[in-house]
Amino acid sequence: MKSLYIILLGLSMALVSCSPDSSRPIIPEDKMADILVDQYLIQSANTQRPVKENEKINFYYAHILEKYQYTEAEFDSSVAWYTSHMDVYDKVYEEVMRRLQAMEDSSLNVVSEAAKQ
Repeated sequence: MKSLYIILLGLSMALVSCSPDSSRPIIPEDKMADILVDQYLIQSANTQRPVKENEKINFYYAHILEKYQYTEAEFDSSVAWYTSHMDVYDKVYEEVMRRLQAMEDSSLNVVSEAAKQ
């Protein structure tokens, strides 16, 4: 699970392209966790079945941002803010990890129940 945290942190830091705003993030913590969970799921699916050559993972990321009604610039600014406020970002990532773990546990329960039948 720690390696997942490192991957997510690396992904977020790679997306930082502007200087952080010192007041507050554009994207609040709960929505940031929603976005990061969706991005992780897309990234994970891509490692299982890489997207075709003409499809780009950024295409999916753009749709995630659109789903939550944020622009790439707003996301980048928020990531920049969060990376300069790691105590808050750690809490966001703890929530992301909690949600992903709950999804994994749920999937394992479904598989386990199916195996019993």
